[in-house]
Amino acid sequence: MQIENLYHSVLINPIGETDANKLYIVSGYASATFARHHILDLLKFKSEIEINLIIGMPGKRSDDMAFKGIHEEFKDKFKAYYFVDSPPVHCKVYSWYRDDRPLVGYAGSANYSQPGFFSDSQLNQISSEDPVLIKGFFDRLLRSSTFVPDSVLVIPEGTKMPLETESVFPGRIRWDIPEKRVTISFLDIHGVLPKISGLNWGQRVEKRINKITKEIAWVKREPNQAYLSLKLDARKEGFLPDRAYSFTLLTDDGHSFDCVVAQDERKAIETNKNNSLLGIYFRNRLGIPLGNLVTVDDLIRYGRTDYTVEKINEETFLLDFSKH
Repeated sequence: MQIENLYHSVLINPIGETDANKLYIVSGYASATFARHHILDLLKFKSEIEINLIIGMPGKRSDDMAFKGIHEEFKDKFKAYYFVDSPPVHCKVYSWYRDDRPLVGYAGSANYSQPGFFSDSQLNQISSEDPVLIKGFFDRLLRSSTFVPDSVLVIPEGTKMPLETESVFPGRIRWDIPEKRVTISFLDIHGVLPKISGLNWGQRVEKRINKITKEIAWVKREPNQAYLSLKLDARKEGFLPDRAYSFTLLTDDGHSFDCVVAQDERKAIETNKNNSLLGIYFRNRLGIPLGNLVTVDDLIRYGRTDYTVEKINEETFLLDFSKH
């Protein structure tokens, strides 16, 4: 039985130690953020990979949009399914193959998620198991499963609560549901939208010094870079994850982003993949040209000067920017 270093032992090392290229997983619960992180880690070592995942337990499928995004991004490298029969499946098993040749298998208590494989979140155990038996189990469940891209999107119940008709006061926040749903002003306490941070993070310039000539140059950033500014006790631990702990941020209009809490004092939500993704998203939603400075007038014209974040579970949050 193994309880240490599960992530590398079970999910990473087999591609180097056994030349595996296909992984078959049955997991009661799974996280899209974790799946994407895992794929990117595997691709650092080998481009020829295929992850096949069956999610065995029913639920609100809060990661549905994010899982569909992974299918679009990685194509045939990732195939996920929802088990739709009964009884539900709470098993957690992992079987590695090289094409059609079985190599190693594992079974234990670790779901295919960050809490499942990182011991600082919860303690789990994994033991060696017959990969052929696991693959046979996967194939049997597959007959009663729905391919995720073909599934009907379900927005979690309760995540579309009626919003207040007025924006939060500048520089303030409002807990709509304590510890679960918070609305945060984009503006500072003076009613100003910062010009080189938050939605306008990419509008700043950076000082660069040539180490040889000592010449100073001011370099423009990619102008769409942005982050969501966290204020007051919206930054506190227990609501949003620890810094650098990846989570999925769904939006009320059907998008999803892999994000982290970042910067000193936990003052920002940033995207993992590209710091411009949130800036592009908000500029498109506000109806202003990409690269433009976002202004208070743009937010007022749209209909609100704040945004709402709701916790669905430890790895999934909803961003609501629907109009008041």
